[in-house]
Amino acid sequence: MKTPILTIILLAAGLPGIQTTQKLPDAPTKQPTAPQNHAASPQSFTREQALNYFAQATIGWEKATTPGMHAEMVLLNKGVKDGKPVEIYKIKVTGAPPLKKYSLDIWPITYANPGTVMEGLMIDAQGRVGCPAHSADSCSKNFDGSELSLSYSPTKGEIYRNALISTDKKSRVFFSVVPDPILGREGACSLEVLQIQPNFELALIRGRGFKPGESVAFHSQSFQEVHDVEAKADQQGQFWVPFTPYVEGKTSGTTSVTGKSAACAPTVSFNWGTAK
Repeated sequence: MKTPILTIILLAAGLPGIQTTQKLPDAPTKQPTAPQNHAASPQSFTREQALNYFAQATIGWEKATTPGMHAEMVLLNKGVKDGKPVEIYKIKVTGAPPLKKYSLDIWPITYANPGTVMEGLMIDAQGRVGCPAHSADSCSKNFDGSELSLSYSPTKGEIYRNALISTDKKSRVFFSVVPDPILGREGACSLEVLQIQPNFELALIRGRGFKPGESVAFHSQSFQEVHDVEAKADQQGQFWVPFTPYVEGKTSGTTSVTGKSAACAPTVSFNWGTAK
């Protein structure tokens, strides 16, 4: 039986692209420079340790950004290719020091750790990320003299974690995007389900819009398996709950989750596993 992880973590709140839904050939090629203890190897962890590692590293991902820097992913195009949804994004950065080169690190949910896939990128005065013309760095392979774009073929709730890290390691910005979000709302409150491991082997629930410091009754149900814990919203009105939705004897199913406070009770459901 897969034991749910219900530890509440309270924290403050088109060009051809990189197809990160598939394993990139020979990538990542370097150990990443990433937040917290990402030099650790989840392969040596117990299952529970590994799941906690993935959850907490995701929660803390954007908090490792150099103060004053910020990155957002801007949707360029949305369509269908070979019967699968495709979304293409560019990156806009604010607060970046001038005249620095950056590597692009990615952390798809199929990788144990983040890693470097491209080097030599630069950020211009408008915050655009691209590869200088005639660059000798690896970014020239796909983006010589062009703005960087990232292409995804997402599954429901799948999170794509990225980072731009300067060559001198002094400037770094961590950012992520969920192209196909799973959201439930009621009033100002919302619950979002993030897919942290393939097929929701690990799910991460993010609550937002709650009153700072208030208690939230978190309830989940998969088949007849029910779990109830108490969360507490932080000063930004958000909370996190990582857990495994799988049920003994089942290879797929649907889980519903609710976060109930005095003012609101958003509910959301999601499908997990692989159907036979």
